[in-house]
Amino acid sequence: MEGYEFLRGKESMRRMSFILLAILVIDCSYFNTGAIRVATKREAVKSTYLLGFIENRDNHFDPFNTKNLTSMLKFELLDAGYGILVIDDYVKGDEGNPKKDLLLGAEGNKALLAGDPGHISSDLSSRLLKESEIKSVQSVTNFDFLIQGAISMGDNRRLIDKTESGIVFLEVFDKSGKIVSSINYTIEGKVLTEAELLKVICTRIIDKIDKREEKKPWWKIL
Repeated sequence: MEGYEFLRGKESMRRMSFILLAILVIDCSYFNTGAIRVATKREAVKSTYLLGFIENRDNHFDPFNTKNLTSMLKFELLDAGYGILVIDDYVKGDEGNPKKDLLLGAEGNKALLAGDPGHISSDLSSRLLKESEIKSVQSVTNFDFLIQGAISMGDNRRLIDKTESGIVFLEVFDKSGKIVSSINYTIEGKVLTEAELLKVICTRIIDKIDKREEKKPWWKIL
C-alpha cells in the first residue's frame, strides 16, 4: 500500500512538473512575439519633413487610422535619418474665442496668429493645404518638405467572398509649396489596421523618398 501511495505521489509530481513546464513555454512564446524597434534622431539630418494633414476617406471612418499612419511615418523618417516636425505641434488654439482662428484669414498672413509668430491657425492643421498656405506655414515651421495626403479603405460590397482594400495617397511639397512628388500605395485583401502591414507601407514609402533625394553619381549625369 505504501508503495502504491509513493508511485501515486511520484506521478502527481510528474504531472505538476509537466504543467509548470507548459506554462513556462507558453509564457516565453507570448513574450517573444512582436518586435521592439527604436529610432533615434541623428546629429546631422538629411532634410527636415513636416508631417501635415492626412485626410480620412475610410468608409467605416476609424479616426485612429490616420493617426497610426502619421506615427509610423514619423518613426520611419526618423529611423532613415530625417528631421521630423508635426504640424499639430505648431497650433495654438484660443478656447475663450473659438472664432479667432477663422478671423485671422482676413488679416494678412493666415498662417500666423496675431501676436504669436511661433504658431499657426488650427484651421491649417485640419485640412489639405494649398500652395500659398504651404509657403506661409513654412515661414513658421522652417521645414524642407511637407507631406500631406489621404487614406482610403473599403470593400467590394459583397456578403460572400468579401474583400477589403485600401489606398494611401501622399504628396510631397517643397518650401515654396510646389509639389515635388506624389506617392500612392494600394493593397488588396488586407486592412490598414494591421500593424505589420502599416510598417511595410511606411518603410517602402520612405525608401521611395530616399531614392528621390539621392544624388545621381557623376557617371550617370554625363
